[in-house]
Amino acid sequence: MHTRKQGLRDGPMNHAASPPAGPDVVVYTEIVRTTLAGSGHLMERVIEVSRRALQAREDQARTPRESHSVMHARQHLERVAFVLFERFAGALEQAVAKGADQNQTATRSLFSVQFDELELMDESQLSENVERARARQSLAEAVTAPLAELNALMSAAQGQSSVDPGHNPLQPELFLQAMQAVVGQMQPSDEVRRDWMTHLAEAMGAELRTLYLQLIAQMQESGIKPAGYAVRQQGGNYVYVKPAGEEGHAPGFGPEAAPWCRGDAQAPAKPAAGTDHTLLTLHQLRRLLRGELADGPTPEIPFSERFSREFESTPSHAAAPSPDFDITVPAAFEALQEMKQVDHMMERLGNRGPLGTTAAAATAPQNPKAALGQALSMEVVALMLDNIARDGRLLWPVQQLVKKLEPALLKLAVADPRFFSDKDHPARRLLQEMTDRSLAFESIDTPGFESFMQPLIDVMGPLTHSSIEDQEPFGHALDQLLDAWATREKKREHERLRAIDALRHAEQRNLLAARMWQEMRSLPQIEVVPAEVARFLLGPWTQVMAQARLDDTSGSNDPGRYREAVDALIWSAQPQLTRINVGRLARLVPKLLSRLHAGLVAIDYPPTDTERFFELLMQLHQQAFEPDRSAQAPPPSHPKRSKAPTMETDEPWIAPSEAVESGFMDALADPQPGNAADEALDPISTGIAPHREMAVGTWVNLQVEGKWERTQLSWIGSHGNLFLFTNTYGHTQSMTRRLLDRLVARGTLQIISGQTVVAGALDAVAQTALRNSLDTGY
Repeated sequence: MHTRKQGLRDGPMNHAASPPAGPDVVVYTEIVRTTLAGSGHLMERVIEVSRRALQAREDQARTPRESHSVMHARQHLERVAFVLFERFAGALEQAVAKGADQNQTATRSLFSVQFDELELMDESQLSENVERARARQSLAEAVTAPLAELNALMSAAQGQSSVDPGHNPLQPELFLQAMQAVVGQMQPSDEVRRDWMTHLAEAMGAELRTLYLQLIAQMQESGIKPAGYAVRQQGGNYVYVKPAGEEGHAPGFGPEAAPWCRGDAQAPAKPAAGTDHTLLTLHQLRRLLRGELADGPTPEIPFSERFSREFESTPSHAAAPSPDFDITVPAAFEALQEMKQVDHMMERLGNRGPLGTTAAAATAPQNPKAALGQALSMEVVALMLDNIARDGRLLWPVQQLVKKLEPALLKLAVADPRFFSDKDHPARRLLQEMTDRSLAFESIDTPGFESFMQPLIDVMGPLTHSSIEDQEPFGHALDQLLDAWATREKKREHERLRAIDALRHAEQRNLLAARMWQEMRSLPQIEVVPAEVARFLLGPWTQVMAQARLDDTSGSNDPGRYREAVDALIWSAQPQLTRINVGRLARLVPKLLSRLHAGLVAIDYPPTDTERFFELLMQLHQQAFEPDRSAQAPPPSHPKRSKAPTMETDEPWIAPSEAVESGFMDALADPQPGNAADEALDPISTGIAPHREMAVGTWVNLQVEGKWERTQLSWIGSHGNLFLFTNTYGHTQSMTRRLLDRLVARGTLQIISGQTVVAGALDAVAQTALRNSLDTGY
């Protein structure tokens, strides 16, 4: 589907397409054009600053190896500087031309690593993620304040009443993307690329800050006033807050763009300030997820002995150093540092109370690698549970239950450290079921909450005091919970399945009808019948033929002989033809009307619409018995017949019985039709994730007949044009893609949870590891 906004986002000047071409738009267009045209010279200055920085590092190098490494990076940069300069402008134009989808994804968060994808990454991908995050951080520190003001001016120049960073095609993220693209084309080694990007990002930040300040002054001199930031209130309305001054921030870029800093309802809470998690980096977390730190056979040469041989041996051994001495020394000291961090982490866990002491005492392997793995496992569990317990979407009784699970899960982290990376592990499923199902309740007073909580309380008590040696206690608890909830939700599930069956049937019929529409549309006679008849044939009657095909078991080419009725209807709707053979018309009409009526009844077509069409048909038939006056008087001037209506395949037709079964919300019967304000509300600009990011299981607040209710996306049609929501009472609401777009834009459908609570908590763990990697070099 192409939304109303999509046509505006196809090129560098896309955002200027929506408002009328006023003086502010002229200024905006000229600024974007000249900035893109001069971006190559900006990159030239960035390269020169970086080259000088590398030269200074080379001059200050303490070892020959460091000097040689930096010199190699500098010389390589000098060789390709002209190519980087020449290609940058084109790369930036391409980055800008990709429009809002890329911009939305790229600026969503500085920390974009997902926990469940980390295990699949190789060392190069890890390095690139850390490098990209470090570069973004460097740019964010330089441009945060001027970028906020520039975003406000850019939005205002395009006639927007609120600030949308997506309306600024000069976002720093796009400059960074273009720079990374042209650097990648030079195919530098990982070490050279890291050296380059460290200085290129810093220099780019300084250049962009200067550029933004110049553009701000230019737009202010042109009389452009900044727009305000739209903030959604609890009731769904918006208030517009003017951008802050020099200390303001630019939503959508830099550290403040992390989900927990945006007040995003679906984001986990920010880790506690001041907590030291230096043990956890992306590199170590990936090792843990891959099982590289699992307890195994003792190495042939223990680490302590290797360290003694390499670095504490007698002077006679020192005369014959290992050929990889430069590599071995830092690796050995890194290992020693890791073990110190293990001790610190165990001490922190012990400070959490008896549960931490118990878990820490269980971690006493002789193998240092296994000790590190167990310590990391416990660190991940502790962080994950902290994120879940502080998640603002969860009601406080659920948060308390999560905290009570901590002793058992810390023990499990030692016995089975991969439980958090295995989506089907009973412990992870238990956490996921209890937290996600709890989102159905807006408060502890919501009907059904007590019956939801009681099984949880019954199960959690024994589990928190169990001796955890494997996953079995969690599997038993999960089975108990699912059985208890299944009894309570039996009616809810029955209604949901009935609704899904109705929508699936409608979807299949609409797919068949679309094919039949193509066949009917190619008939030459369809252009000469009255437009109302053409609409009937291309609309309801294709549904009739499709329904007959779905119900048919005989293999007939024309089940119900409904296709045969098409030719008869087309002939009977042309008075200039029926006058020639009135007798045939008299014989045809009873059979035709009977067949039309039977077909419309088969699809439960509304009786009022049926009567209206039959009245029109009778009027056309009556004209056959009236004299033809066309030969007695000049033919009247008729307006040119409009073409037969086109079919909107993304807006399926739902039969009334199917609408009742699924609680269908008809966009045409929407009591609040779209207006100018609705059209101006872009899902991206309002901060609400568009439906394309919604998955089955997503909880939303939906306004139905003026009242808000909590409901869950429980089914999406195979072609993505039908959606079904089910609330905790089993009541269903279904809608088309078009209506969903409209409700999201209007703010009457608000996403509560875009991903599972556990997945969000684990992603936050990966984000913590990424932040630590920026500081430690991972």
